[in-house]
Amino acid sequence: MKIEKPNHPDEIEIFVEGVNPNTILKDYRIVQRYGNIFFGSISQVARNLGISMKKVENGLIFYAPRSRIQMFVEKLHFSLIQYKQI
Repeated sequence: MKIEKPNHPDEIEIFVEGVNPNTILKDYRIVQRYGNIFFGSISQVARNLGISMKKVENGLIFYAPRSRIQMFVEKLHFSLIQYKQI
């Protein structure tokens, strides 16, 4: 008996309310030596990580495989932007 893997990995969707694609992600952790760190706009960060974005009426939906979404969620967390998994 052969076990087949799915053709595409399971995708995870997250919803970010009240933002637009031009929202800047800024690292709000305490960084005394280097000052402020800007990740870029939310759409640029998503594109660089290979994450798909869809505009909806009251926010944005992002979807990608778990490994990519994990890195994106970390940047949202450090930028103090709330999100939820759909």
